[in-house]
Amino acid sequence: MEPKLRVAIQFGIDLRQVRLVVRGRVTEQNSKVLYVLARRANATLPGLLVVLDLHLATITAAALTELRRSSETGALPLLTGHAESLAPRQLSILAPAA
Repeated sequence: MEPKLRVAIQFGIDLRQVRLVVRGRVTEQNSKVLYVLARRANATLPGLLVVLDLHLATITAAALTELRRSSETGALPLLTGHAESLAPRQLSILAPAA
């Protein structure tokens, strides 16, 4: 069984940014949920800067590498059969301290 993630969603007052504050252990398998949330936020308000705040989470090296790659390129994994992406750097990662 994969560890459960807890995610709080905080919109900026100007609605230009959404912060997904993640708690729990992020793995390659359950990180897909974070992509789904990023897509949903962007679908609601296109052009929104999506910040994944992982300061309160632990994360595997492979999951962090995958998230950083998506942040740099804007490419999101194909999860639902739709070829969707964000603009490069529209997904920002605040990684755990260590």
